[in-house]
Amino acid sequence: MKLHHFIERHTWLLWLTLVLCLLMVFVLNIAIGPVNIPLSTVLHAFLSSSKNIDSTIILSIRLPVALSGIIVGASLGVSGAIFQAILRNPLADPYILGISAGAALGASIAQALLFSSIPVSLSAFVGAIAAMAMVYLLSLSSGSSTPLYLILSGVAISALLGSIMSFVMLMSNAMQIRIYSIMLWLMGGIKETGWHELIFISAAFIVLMVLALLTVPYLDILPFGDEKASSLGVHVERARLLSMTIAALLAGIAVYLSGLVGFVGLVVPHITRLVIGPSHKRLITVSIFVGAIFLLFSDLIARTVLRPIEVPVGIITSLIGAPFFLYLLLRAYKGYKF
Repeated sequence: MKLHHFIERHTWLLWLTLVLCLLMVFVLNIAIGPVNIPLSTVLHAFLSSSKNIDSTIILSIRLPVALSGIIVGASLGVSGAIFQAILRNPLADPYILGISAGAALGASIAQALLFSSIPVSLSAFVGAIAAMAMVYLLSLSSGSSTPLYLILSGVAISALLGSIMSFVMLMSNAMQIRIYSIMLWLMGGIKETGWHELIFISAAFIVLMVLALLTVPYLDILPFGDEKASSLGVHVERARLLSMTIAALLAGIAVYLSGLVGFVGLVVPHITRLVIGPSHKRLITVSIFVGAIFLLFSDLIARTVLRPIEVPVGIITSLIGAPFFLYLLLRAYKGYKF
């Protein structure tokens, strides 16, 4: 029996496993840090109204970071699933269309101009969305935004923006300090976020997730090709633009909170698809949990592997994601369907 057929008959087991795994890595991310906090103290901070140093650290610092990690992982996982559907390419991820290059350029310019951390993150977000818009408009020069032209446009825009970023880094004053901060941002790392900012981002994240679920009928049809989708009454150009915009905004949220974190958007949809099959309704909902678990687990490793040094989480996701993806390719799972 195929795994996703078994899951269909035991859906409750899948959701129970996902919820328990997410709760486990979530609590461990709060408990483990430069100074470990006992799990009993973590639970007491949630249940008690008393204020002390530990509860302040938990509720004001570690809890927002852990929630940001959930948002980053879920956003990248769902964004990758959408891009793989609309590009009909199992190797697609949120950065294949130049999103990473746009975000990196935005952050580099902000760093070179000595902006504070919030404008740097905001500049990265704007750069990611602007790059996505450039890619789409460039692909339209062919007459329609077909998956092939979108990918080719993304490669071209990535190369152009990457060279501009290198020039900005080269020309900035006090290069060593600023280049180090830029490179650290490019490696990825969940930044400390205040509650007001996190509430706003969470609201945007929830709205985008609802919109992503509403595009499921299009995502199930687009992989069959533009002609087939058109014959079924789908306005292909409109559906592709809407899906791309949602995926780009989700990737932009992740970039805003964590810098560039690779492989999450590539690996998570593959893991999920192998478990639950190709249905995009289940793929997107499960990718929310799998992406969050994968990111929090990677962040947990990043905090502990070289303690007291904290490794950028983007390095850990690549070290985990790249071998796993190569394993999938070499094993060539029977019954795997994209």
